[in-house]
Amino acid sequence: MRRGAFALALACLAGCAEIGLVPNGAPPPPVPRPALRPARPASATFGSMLIARRKVDGLRAEVFVVGEGKVRGSLLSELKSPESRLAPPVMVVLIRHPSEGAVLFGAGLPEDMGAWGGKKPVLAPFKVGPGRDIVSRLEARGVAPGDVKTVILPDLAPEWAGRAGAFPNADILISALAWNKPQSRPFERNLPHPRAFIPEERLKIQDFSQALPYGTFDHGIDLFKDGTVILIDLDGGAAGGMGAWINLDSGPLLLAGPGAFVYDNVFDAALPDGKFVVDISSFAWNARAMRLAAEAAPRLVILPAHDLSTLKLAPRPDITLVP
Repeated sequence: MRRGAFALALACLAGCAEIGLVPNGAPPPPVPRPALRPARPASATFGSMLIARRKVDGLRAEVFVVGEGKVRGSLLSELKSPESRLAPPVMVVLIRHPSEGAVLFGAGLPEDMGAWGGKKPVLAPFKVGPGRDIVSRLEARGVAPGDVKTVILPDLAPEWAGRAGAFPNADILISALAWNKPQSRPFERNLPHPRAFIPEERLKIQDFSQALPYGTFDHGIDLFKDGTVILIDLDGGAAGGMGAWINLDSGPLLLAGPGAFVYDNVFDAALPDGKFVVDISSFAWNARAMRLAAEAAPRLVILPAHDLSTLKLAPRPDITLVP
């Protein structure tokens, strides 16, 4: 009798499972973490040598918000709710170099965000308020379009490259991988061709394939050969993604570009949605490299692509968030 009752109970439990009597809202199993290749440790003297190797003093960085997007939070970080709706800032950073002039990291959204032949504006998730475009913001700070000498494009996406042609005297820098093998992420397939905004006659392609390591990163290129602006290979978030390490008087600033979207990606190892990046393993490796760089250079400020919180947490005299 006991055996029969036990068998009946098992059958009932099996039946319950089959008809779905599992508590509603049970969390799905965690997404497997990507496998990462070994980290690249910084040398014991990396942090102390940053300023010693810099040949020019007096650099300043000014951060402009030139627009905003509209995105579900979980696309940028697994720690954010899929129900949250964020308005991530679109940023451009002006680097005032005493001898090389005005350098831009990013060129902001395009002037025309229309449909490019379609019925619906393809850049509808983005918006730019009156007078908030990068040209207007720079002119308000005394920088005319012709004063800009270098534009660093971390990615060919419109929010980075849209106004690249607005600076007639500037060299346009892009990584070789980004230029030669432009690759759209799934959500970008209806956007203009990645090269649409680039004046090719002023293009300066940066080839990381033979570049030496820089700190915890695989490749770095000393742009002006003076230890001030080092281009960093951050392929993964975007095809051929590029960051910039700026050695300021008060310590280094790392502009992450598409190598990190928000604070969570770097400091909490939180991954974005896989559809939002080209290679999730490379993205995670780069984020870890940023954390290791911060350990090696404690004064490092890391500025993700769409998150201003690190500037507010670690204010610095030579980094200005322009209101």
